[in-house]
Amino acid sequence: MRLVHTQNAWHLAGVLWLLFTAGCHLEDSPPIQLEPSASARVMVVLPRTLPAEPGMQVRVTLTPTAGDAVGGALTGGGGLWQGVMRGITSGEGAAVSATVQDERGALLARIDVPEVSLAAHRTALLVLVPRVIGEAPEARGAPFIDAVLGSVVEVRPTGQVTLRAVAEAASGGGALTYAWRASDGRFDDAHAAAPVWTAPETPGLVSLSLEVTSAEGQVATLDFPMRVSRDQGFGSDGAGAFNRWPRVMAPGSQPAGEVPHGDTLQLQAEAWDEDGDALTYAWTASCAGTFDDASLPSPRFTPSTPPEGACGACQFVVAVRDGRGGERVGSVDVCVVQRLPPIIVSTAQSRTEALGAEPVLLQAVAEDPRGEALTFQWTANTGLLEPAVRDGTRGEVRWSALSCVPDDVEPTVRLTVTNASGLSATHVYRIRWDDRRCGAFPPCSVQWEDGRLMLTADCTTEGTLYLPDGVTFDGAGHVVTAVDPEGGRFQGAVLRNRGGTAHVRDVTVEARGLSEQACDAGEAGLAGIRFIGASGSIQDSEVRALHQGAGRGACQEGVAIEVRHALDASGSVTVEILRNHVTGYQKAGIVASGRVVVAVEDNVAEGGGPSDLIARNGIQVSFGATGRVVGNRITGHIYSRPAYVAAGILVAGGGYYDAPVCEGLLIQGNTLEANDVGIDLSQAEADGGPLARSSNLVVVENTLSHDRVENGFPYQAAIADLGGGNVISRNRISGAGYARDTLPGATFDVDVVADEAAQVAFLTPSQDVAAGTCSGALVVQSQDAMGNLSALASSELVVEADGTGAVSFFRDSACTQVLLPLNGSGAMALEGPQQEAVFYFRAATAGALEVTVRGDGVSASQTHVVR
Repeated sequence: MRLVHTQNAWHLAGVLWLLFTAGCHLEDSPPIQLEPSASARVMVVLPRTLPAEPGMQVRVTLTPTAGDAVGGALTGGGGLWQGVMRGITSGEGAAVSATVQDERGALLARIDVPEVSLAAHRTALLVLVPRVIGEAPEARGAPFIDAVLGSVVEVRPTGQVTLRAVAEAASGGGALTYAWRASDGRFDDAHAAAPVWTAPETPGLVSLSLEVTSAEGQVATLDFPMRVSRDQGFGSDGAGAFNRWPRVMAPGSQPAGEVPHGDTLQLQAEAWDEDGDALTYAWTASCAGTFDDASLPSPRFTPSTPPEGACGACQFVVAVRDGRGGERVGSVDVCVVQRLPPIIVSTAQSRTEALGAEPVLLQAVAEDPRGEALTFQWTANTGLLEPAVRDGTRGEVRWSALSCVPDDVEPTVRLTVTNASGLSATHVYRIRWDDRRCGAFPPCSVQWEDGRLMLTADCTTEGTLYLPDGVTFDGAGHVVTAVDPEGGRFQGAVLRNRGGTAHVRDVTVEARGLSEQACDAGEAGLAGIRFIGASGSIQDSEVRALHQGAGRGACQEGVAIEVRHALDASGSVTVEILRNHVTGYQKAGIVASGRVVVAVEDNVAEGGGPSDLIARNGIQVSFGATGRVVGNRITGHIYSRPAYVAAGILVAGGGYYDAPVCEGLLIQGNTLEANDVGIDLSQAEADGGPLARSSNLVVVENTLSHDRVENGFPYQAAIADLGGGNVISRNRISGAGYARDTLPGATFDVDVVADEAAQVAFLTPSQDVAAGTCSGALVVQSQDAMGNLSALASSELVVEADGTGAVSFFRDSACTQVLLPLNGSGAMALEGPQQEAVFYFRAATAGALEVTVRGDGVSASQTHVVR
């Protein structure tokens, strides 16, 4: 008994010392009492983000539900402060708080823990972790362990301690999981927030650890000691530690997902520690290979042997450690593959030889042993490649050369097929060139752009530049110049179609220094832009200086724009010739001949004035061609020597030329100045006489003028017609060169070969007119029996109306100049060289209206509708 008493006295002395350290005075002897009888060992573990400062103070206050609060300063330093507090009223629901202050008293950290249980005559264990003031938790960071509360701080062998964890997720919510570990003893439920720990049989110091994991997988740990002893005391001064484990983002690799065998892979790991601990990395690989440094966050790895299987899967694992027991592991899977080149399975080409603009279709089928995506690249050493076409593993392209191939070049096209690994296979196609070789000038530079073939620069050519079938050739404002080849002469067209469809736009074509060594005809004849048997268009272009012998050439060639089709072709081609400017041509500006339907509109043709070498024509429609010649400006077609005349617009056909007649052609709204013959309708039978049947040409509303007589025949006429029942009406003619009295028998306004006038005819169609409004123009003309313009002996006509109420006739389109006499009839005269009268009507009542003109024994009627 005495020995035990002595031991108790020793423990009492220890308690007095602890109370002194907690702020009590040595001379204050504690009263002997039964209550308050509880005590607690308090361990305050500071986060490592809170740096230790000189003069730092850590204070603890325990507040029971009944009785006085007990508080005091703890002793220690660095990250751990401890002390034993006694004289606390026992019971449930107590609260404990800890504060950390600097030497000036400023608050650095604090923690408040409620619901603390204090058993009578027992010393509880309170392990507290204050939170740094102003330190916001990281989003999705590690949870914070505020405290671990133990029912006793010291336990007998095989005795039990009730523990409780107080923790919170970084985001303030979300489920937490718990894991308790001990160096000895056992837990009744190691994953409960409040388990019971049973001490081992052997006394000693046992290390316990709490691990708390958030829903996002982030981890924090708190380590603390527990003493096992047969004597009851106040626990151990052993160490405690709070640690938040490293955070690791999902590792990656570059390239991602797959690396060819033999290539180097860049691994990537990103990690950080909320406590600021230095991290270490350790990489391992499931496949053979070498790391440059496996301890780096982003090492490089070179596989030495591909793993088995289609993927060749290799897993890379990185362990990130903070040196305080915290460890996180991440992994990334990569396929290590054996690289193989693609295989070109088959090739084909549509022909082995080629001429200008004849396309050669090149095809290939390729496959990749590993199913990688393939790219097809086509390159040519000369000529032009159209945009390539791909369909899965099949590729094709068309090759052509438009004008020439350099003399020392064999055309080849190289196909390179490349897979996603960068490995390639090649095939070379060879083409025999059977056309012109280049001389002093390289081929014209062209490229594909927006579906068109674009000229990229001015160029010079010694031969024809052919246009591939169906292609739009866009000159982009550039100039193509034709020159003689060394030791020879330029023959044929500068631009020429190759297939059945062609389009030309925005190009300038010219000739420079062409000699006249011999005269050529047909396809060998000189032309600027020539279509043969092709539909399409020629627009917004210029042809200039297309002549030989420095402009003194007399050969019947040198046509600026020429469109031809066979006379016996089964069908017609259709070509638009729009807004072009042609000048300096040797023979003709624009020619449409054969079975061609043309729209020749808004062009300018400049003949260059008097010539004693050749009779030029501005626009020629011949040998069965038809369509429209509208809105063009044609000037200066004059031949100053005898025997021939030049024409602004020439229409030719019939037996005299052993060629078909042009029928149904409209010539309207053109302006013709200073041409021997403005519009020459030169269609005739084999004997040179008028056509036996009407060709139905319509020549209306053109403006023709010529101030002088310059033709050497001499013969000049604004409109000349060999006869064919054509309509010649409302054309405006002026100038001494077209006046009948300038050179009687040689100069004419309108000169038509016709028989005696036999009829008067309406040249305008029936009309549908609103009652009380002025009609459109009605035009009547006197003609011979076939419909050729021919003057009646008397030009006087009377016009009458029948079928509806009051009708008045007028001379003007505003219906202000009345024809006299009134009351349904009026007098007028056939006027001018076109022997026509133009008048208008106004009817007051709706209904059918028959208008009749009479004169010189002939009459004609036309029915109109008045609404």
